[in-house]
Order: sequence, then structure tokens, then C-alpha cells
Amino acid sequence: MLVGTLSEQAAELLRGRILSGFYEPGARIVEADLARELDISRNTLRSALQMLSFEGLLVQNQFKSTHVPMPHSEDVFEVYTLRNALEAMACRLAAGRAPTFGTAAVDGTVARMSAAARADDRAAMVVADFDFHTAVVELAGHSRLREHYRLLQAQTRLYLNLTAGHDYELVTVVRVHRELADAIRAGDAVLAERLGGSHSTEDGERLCQILREREATT
Repeated sequence: MLVGTLSEQAAELLRGRILSGFYEPGARIVEADLARELDISRNTLRSALQMLSFEGLLVQNQFKSTHVPMPHSEDVFEVYTLRNALEAMACRLAAGRAPTFGTAAVDGTVARMSAAARADDRAAMVVADFDFHTAVVELAGHSRLREHYRLLQAQTRLYLNLTAGHDYELVTVVRVHRELADAIRAGDAVLAERLGGSHSTEDGERLCQILREREATT
């Protein structure tokens, strides 16, 4: 129970439920039931729900109902293309700072990816994949870039989970990220920018196609 906690902590718990699939796309959130389960006030819960709505993880309509949105191809397209643009910049800046600040955090996530591939652990790979890009953005040292990237993080994690269910080849994921880490570590800003800017395209286009086919039948 979240007795005495703040709305941010309730939001974190609910965020975890959505990203883990505990709440599936389309699931309705019933405020009264959830507030009772978490033992928090309705006002505290509403603040948490508003945070998640801002992140794109929940939808609240004019009739006050709240639900987990169904992913749409256009949403995925916008997220992965914007993510490519931000990550291209982040990788270029990170490569420029790597000789001075090192790449320990980035390299650590690549090591975790390798371990996940050896163990055939998709869940661990998704987490390490997400953490890799967070580490690159941190290394870039650009506060406004960090803030804009943070706005995409929840949806990025959600779409990574969806991608992992469709042709997510763990060995390939490791190879792609290792190449990018190598470019950053070598201080090759041009190569790092190119790799970072196209990194999400294949997975994004594949997920878009799957969703378009689903949308065409509904």
C-alpha cells in the first residue's frame, strides 16, 4: 500500500504497471477502486493520473473516464522519428565529450545487453536498451536535450516492450548498440550521429506496419 505517499510515488507505481503490461492497452482505470487499493485520496490519485496522461501513458476524456491508450501507427511514427532526431544530436555531443568524461555508464549498459543476450532474457534486454540511451543523453551534457528526451521516455519504453514481442533479435540488438558505443568512445561524432539518427528506424517502421495492418481490420 502507498499509505502517506505523494502523487509522484503513485504515478511511479502505475507507470510500472502500464510498462510491464499489468494494465494492457485499452484497460480502464476506475478511480474509486484504485484509490481504495492504494489507500490514497482521490485527489492524490488524480494528480498521478494527470502526470501519466501528460506522458502519453493514459488518456482521460471529457466524461472523466481514464484508460490505457491503444497504440496507433501514427503515434509510433511520431515518437520514433522525433527520438531519432534527439538521439542523433545526443550521440554527436556524447562523442565530443567522451574523451574527457569517459563512457563507463554507456559501456556498462552494453555489457548488460551482452549478458541478457547470453541468457536469452528479453525483459533484461529491454531495460538495458532503454538505459543505454539514457546514459548517452546524460553523457551529451545538454540540459534542454535531456528535458525533451525525458518527455519521450515513457512512450519509448512502452514501444520497446511492444517491439520486443516482434522479431527482437537479441544478438542484433547488442551488435547495433556496441557499434554505436564504439563510435562514441572513439570520439567519432560524425559516425555516432549517423548511427544514432537511424537507430530506431527499423524497429519503428516494423511496429508501424504491424499496427497499420491491425488498424486496417478494425
